[in-house]
Formats: sequence, structure tokens, C-alpha cells
Amino acid sequence: MHYLGLHVLDWAIIALYLAALIGIGRWTQRRIKTTKDFFQADRSFGRVMMGFLNFGNMVSADQAAGVTREIYRQGLQGVWFQNLVLFITPFYWFTSVLQRRARYMAPGDIYEHRFESKFLSGLLAVYLLLAAIYGSSIGYLITGKTMQAVMIKPPAEYSMVEKESVRQFDEMRALDQQTKSGILPDSLKVHLSDLHEAEKSGKVTGTISYLNLTTFYLIYGLVTAAYVIMGGLFAAAFTDVLQGIMILFLSTILIPVGLTKLGGFSGLHARVGDDMFRLFGSGAGSEYTWWFVATMVLVNLIGLAPRSFTIGGAAKDDRSARVGMITGAFVKRLVMIGWALTGLIALALYSGKLSDATFVWGTMTSDLLGAGFVGLMIASVLAANMASKASSSLEWSAALTKNILLPLRPQTSERAQVFVGRFVIFVVLMGGIGFAYVVNDIFVVFKYVLSIGTIIGPSIWLVYFWRRLTTKAVIIQMLLSIMVTVVVPNVVPAISSLRTNPALTIMTQGREERQTVHAKTQDVAAGRAKSVGEPIIQISREEPTGIYFETVVHHEASGNISRREGTGLFRFQLWVIGLSGVDLTTFSKAGLSASSFLFDICFPFLVLFGVSLFTRPNSEAVLREFYARVHTPALADPERDALEVRKLVEDPSLVERDKMFPGTNWEFWKLTRQDLVGFGLCWLGVAAIVLLYLLIMKIGS
Repeated sequence: MHYLGLHVLDWAIIALYLAALIGIGRWTQRRIKTTKDFFQADRSFGRVMMGFLNFGNMVSADQAAGVTREIYRQGLQGVWFQNLVLFITPFYWFTSVLQRRARYMAPGDIYEHRFESKFLSGLLAVYLLLAAIYGSSIGYLITGKTMQAVMIKPPAEYSMVEKESVRQFDEMRALDQQTKSGILPDSLKVHLSDLHEAEKSGKVTGTISYLNLTTFYLIYGLVTAAYVIMGGLFAAAFTDVLQGIMILFLSTILIPVGLTKLGGFSGLHARVGDDMFRLFGSGAGSEYTWWFVATMVLVNLIGLAPRSFTIGGAAKDDRSARVGMITGAFVKRLVMIGWALTGLIALALYSGKLSDATFVWGTMTSDLLGAGFVGLMIASVLAANMASKASSSLEWSAALTKNILLPLRPQTSERAQVFVGRFVIFVVLMGGIGFAYVVNDIFVVFKYVLSIGTIIGPSIWLVYFWRRLTTKAVIIQMLLSIMVTVVVPNVVPAISSLRTNPALTIMTQGREERQTVHAKTQDVAAGRAKSVGEPIIQISREEPTGIYFETVVHHEASGNISRREGTGLFRFQLWVIGLSGVDLTTFSKAGLSASSFLFDICFPFLVLFGVSLFTRPNSEAVLREFYARVHTPALADPERDALEVRKLVEDPSLVERDKMFPGTNWEFWKLTRQDLVGFGLCWLGVAAIVLLYLLIMKIGS
């Protein structure tokens, strides 16, 4: 028996999972007495619990669905949508201990204590809250569309409007195939463009679902908020044990079923073009060239500065922090291989058939799994998302409670702080729903989230390692970066005269690339080849794209005159680069993104170094205490730990003796055998993961 596209057994499994989460929240609620309990689980977690906690925080089903979506669009290279962190993983060996050694609770604490600035601490907290609300929209959007694809409405139940929408979608796909073969008549090109515009606005779609997104968003957000509000980080960690197992199920179950349907890896290669098995793109239309990936890795490294004092501060000592974070990270890297394979299988099964690439995961679940297993998959999707949202929501909550509320009302009791922290979690999780309705392209949002990470990342990295960094430099850099990355990109599109300014709506020249490939089964079916393996010419096109605006659209004005209008974010970084005389019209889409990222990387550091050298350093007492913490390994016993820190505060020569460059403003510590061995082993792990991807490219070819 089915209800809204799902078997009653699936509904029962989903209900059981949600009830288990609420039960864990209730069970852990009695442990919460203070903010230290709520935000950091009393700093009591060992290596195993830290491993589960970090894995749950790093993984979400919107990442899995996002990777398969990008692979469906771009081939194996789409794995870099999330796998940028692969090359950052070895650095976790150090960032994990920095987060623990700082001995803070909220993100802004590091600014308040190191720079003696409550304003800077509050500014960071406000930034994190706004970024969290915006960033969480990706999770809502991808998860909602995945669920929509599972709960498909049969054609017999379509309304007249829905039937026409699907008919136009089928027509659009047929015209797209003619375009790819180079046989589309000029008379139909305008009609095809109109169909694509209608698809973007949601009027043309090939998938009709029972699921109402608003209803889903509310249930998803409320359940996540409920168990975190009750049990804090204790609840997040214990649910991560359950959710970690379910994430492994999510990441692997579709692979054997899909490969069986295709006839194994050889069948996969027979249906998917060789160019789709490339780990890096190179041709026209590719968004994941090696240089673009390299710049995204750098931006991600800077944006992921060690500032997570809720999860990072929950470890009982240095070793628990290190082993837990590295274990969680590498398990995620391994499950991402499963996501990559799932994406390639989806490409073989549904190439050109889906109305929205975001539907890939849900469509595969609906097509390949039976009753009961669909329910498990849905529960696993929810588990993966809730695990990530639960952990990160505590960081947002700590930021407002400790860095905004407490400076304004210092007498606020611990009980009242916990209450406010719980309320903030609810507000932020609900606030993300609003942004989910205005997000059109998750890849654009993903790149934007990376960019805004450079607002605070550079200063946090320098906080740990450069003693000369000053308060004024950080304030000026943060304000300028907010203007460049947040204010200007969102304000310019709101001004009509700028949005339609010919100088700002210029476009790239576009590119076309022809290459000889071996025909696949779909090429034979489409009449482009007589047999599989026959050499054919494949045309890859990158249409002209907006340079300063994300998208530039044409509007018919009076007569035959057409005017351009910019939509989406304004890329101020590229405008500055264009002022320097660089001809951006010759750049590819990936080249534009890489250039924007390079600006985001360099600009904050130039401001921080330049202003710091001409402003007064912070007080010696503050600097002495902060760097004593950084150079003192964290211990499980709070009293012994405080005693060790006090020794270095009272005797600065002990810090100097531990420094790699004594007598300078650089605070890098001398690398120990544990530092070097752990860092080296992590890079070996990275190499092993890359080899596994290369193996995937070759199996069955």
C-alpha cells in the first residue's frame, strides 16, 4: 500500500528514525547544566566520539546529492564540488590541536581575548549567523529536491498544466539533442532559448512530485532543532553514531544495484563518454579545470581556518582532537568515492532525461530500491543532513550567546545563556528556509560561500602564527572584505541603472571545441553513429557568459534593438581586475571563477600585513597569555592543563624555546616527531584516495 508515492513500510521506517532522534535528545537533555555542557559536552570526548562527531559534522546528504548532481552535469570532474577538502586534510593534523589549545568556547572569543575588542568579536558573530542562514539554504534545497524525486506523481494523476509542462520539457530535450549534433535549424533556436528560460523559472519540468517543499522544509528544520535544543553537543554526538552508520548505507547501496542494471563497469563505460571519466576538465564548457580546482582548494583552506571551538573544543586532549578529526575526515573522503560512482551510474542511466540535475539521487532511489530500502535511504538522507546541521548550529548559537549577548548583559546566568542558545538554533535553522526559495544554482551558492569564508579566514590564520597582527588591521580588513564580498555584490544588482549598464553587462566570447571520441550506446540510439566504438566528432560549446554579473540576459526593446541586463551577484573582484586592463572577454567560465578566487585570497592578506605594520601592537600581557595557550598541549585534567598554561605565561622564555623562529614575531612551534609522522601519513592517505579515483577511471574501459 502506498501513500504520496511511498510504501507504508517506508513511512514507518522514517517515523521510527525521527522518533529515535527525539528520544536521544530527551535522554541527553539531563546532562545539560551549563553552557560548557551544552556547547562542548564538558570537553569530555575521546578519539572514538570525536571521530563520529567530526564525520557527522563534515558529511551531509546535500553534499552527496550535490556531488552526484555535478557529476551528472560535468562527469567525474564534478567530484571537486565537495572533494576540494581532500588536499586540505593533512592540515587538519594541526588545525585540530589549534582549536583545542585555544581553550575557547565561541568563535568570537579568539578576537575578544587576542585583540581586546568586543566589537570585533560581535562583528564576527553577526557575520557567522548571516553566513549560516545563507549557507544552510543549500542543504534545504538539495535535500528537498532529492525527496521530491523520490515521491514522484504518476502521469495518470497529472493536471493539464503539469502535462503541458512535461510535454514542453520533452520538446526542449529533443531540441537540445539536435543542438549537440549541430543540426538544429536557426528557426528553432529562439524557441529553444524560451524553453530554457521557462525551465529556469520552474514553468517547464520533467518531474512532478507529491511533496510540497514548504512542508518538508518545516518538518526537517523543526526535528533537527528539537533534538539539538534538548541535548546540545551531547545529543549531536550520540546521534552521529547512528547517523554515521546510516551515511555509509546511503553512500554505497545504490552502486551494486546500478552497476548490475548497467552490466558492470564495462556497461558503464559503454554508455558514458570517455571525456566524462576525466578527473579534471579541459574542454569548452568545463567548470572544473585543474587551475580552477587549485584556486578553490586555496580559498577553502583559508576559509576553513581553525575557529570551531564547539566541536574542536569538545576533545579532552590534543591526541583525541587530532585522531578524531583525521579519522572523521578520511572516512568522509572514502564515502565520497561512493558518491562519485553513484554520479557516474546516474549519468549512464539518465543522461539528458532529468528536468533538474538535483533530482539525481532521489530518482535513483525511487527507480533502483524496493519498499523498505527507500525508507532507509530517506532516513539516511535526513540523518546525514541533520548530523551536519546539528553540529554546526551549536557554533552559531555559541557565537550569539557568548559574543553578543554576554558583552551586552554580563550578568546573564548560565541557565539563561543556555535558553538563548537554544532559541538561536531554532531561529537560524528556520531562517535558512527563506533563502532556499531564492537559490537557483547551488554551484553559484557554493562558490559564494567559499568566497565569504575569506572574510575571516586570513585573520584567524595569522592570529595563531603572527604576533604583529593588530586589532585595527583586522577591523579594517573585515569591513573592507564585507564590502567587497557581501555588500557590493548584492547592492549593485538592486540598482537598475547599474544592472543595465552596457559597460557592466559585457560577456565572454564563448568557445567551441571539436574532438574525436568513440561512440557510446546513446550516440547510436540518437543516430550519430552506426555502431558503438565508431569514431565521431563531439562538439563542446561554452556559450558567452556574463563577466561582472553571474548571468546576463537579453531583453527585446523597441524595434529590433536588444538590451542586456545583469542578474545574480555582481562580481566586484572581476570588475577590479578588469580595471587593471586585463581582457576578461577571452576568459572561460572556469577562468573567471579562478580569477575571482585569486583576488579573494590575496586582498585580505595585503590589507592585514599593510595595516598591521603601521599600527600599534596589542598589549604584551594579552599576547603572552594567548601564545602560551597555543604552545601548550591540551590535557584532559582541567587543573593540570591550567597549571601548564600558567607556567608559560609566567616564563615567556619557555615559549621562545618552543618556537621555530625564536626572537621573531612568527609563532610557529618546532615540529615534533608526532607532527611530522602524522602529517606525512595524511599525505599518503591523500595519494591513496587519488589513486582510487584513477582506478575508477580505468575499470571496465
